[in-house]
Amino acid sequence: MPTQPLDAQEFLHVALPAIRTGDADQLAAAVTSRWRPKELCPLLAHPEADVRRVVAITLGLVGDRPVVACLAHALHDPDEQVNHMAEHGLWSIWFRLGSPQAAGPFRQGVAQLAQEAYDQAIASFQDAIAIDPDFAEAHNQCAIAHFFLYEWEPSILCCQRTIELMPHHFGAMAGIGHGYTQMGRLDRALESYRAALRINPRMPAIARMITRLEERAHSANGSSGVFIASQS
Repeated sequence: MPTQPLDAQEFLHVALPAIRTGDADQLAAAVTSRWRPKELCPLLAHPEADVRRVVAITLGLVGDRPVVACLAHALHDPDEQVNHMAEHGLWSIWFRLGSPQAAGPFRQGVAQLAQEAYDQAIASFQDAIAIDPDFAEAHNQCAIAHFFLYEWEPSILCCQRTIELMPHHFGAMAGIGHGYTQMGRLDRALESYRAALRINPRMPAIARMITRLEERAHSANGSSGVFIASQS
């Protein structure tokens, strides 16, 4: 597809009207008729924060697997709003990266998870995984359902598979920390939480968990009692 040269002002002129009206379809049509999503990534280094914010929003709506790395890099942006928009963008992309055939059982699993029907959600996510084994978010959502059933080891295994498929998945990395916390493996939990913060440094709940576990590790002298991890 022929593309036009990348220009920040032209990009804003194209993207802002659709963003202001919240019309995702208009935004996708307007932007992708001129540029591939990956071609927008250099604008995430633009000196103006407003440009970086609009790019992060746009990539969250129209982006695909090739833009995950640049959005993950934007998690370290000095502007907090860019971080938040990059984070939301990554979640949006992860949720839609499965094959069209896997989308149905995946959506069903998400609905069942919200309804606290965890066993049914696991079955639906496993159906999605059977169709598309590389659907990272299906593995991650399956991990969450296992966690709420107090099935720590299966939850950790699903998180680890997520990270194998999507190394920038800070949510799955934090999920490993939650599982190890419940198992009393504070050393492994701290290792995972710190790794999650290296991917996404603005996760205050995870930063608080690190502080709490460090304090507990220093005072417990090897105690293995169960500790309730925050899910926020």
